[in-house]
Amino acid sequence: MNEPVIIAGGGIGGLALALTLHQIGVPCLVIEASRDMKPLGVGINIQPNAVRELFDLGIGADALDRVGVQAREWALVGLNGKEVYAEPRGLEAGYRWPQYAVHRGELHMLLYRTVLDRLGQESVRLGVKVEGYSEAQSLFRFR
Repeated sequence: MNEPVIIAGGGIGGLALALTLHQIGVPCLVIEASRDMKPLGVGINIQPNAVRELFDLGIGADALDRVGVQAREWALVGLNGKEVYAEPRGLEAGYRWPQYAVHRGELHMLLYRTVLDRLGQESVRLGVKVEGYSEAQSLFRFR
């Protein structure tokens, strides 16, 4: 059996990488220093190209609609409440994928739950830090 790829960090990028590796059959282990996952952060926009990647990972519009809303337009509004400038976003702008406005923490928790569902509870180790790596010995040190 192949040794698992060690992913240092269970944030959005680390969890997306874990799902990608799982999708192509590469075993992996996510190491996260936090003792528990919490929905932290503020609102972010997921651009159409990133949404395409989530769709490719099997995280579709139904799941994304539960954690955010599709952005159809970006607008600059004056102090008087009148529109100064606006432009379409996502599908309205001609992309093949929508753009989403989401709470960062809700997206993070969606990815976390998806990793646990697909890869199993043992695929993420919480409260553990990667302290180093020795290329000569191909060994990681954990704390």
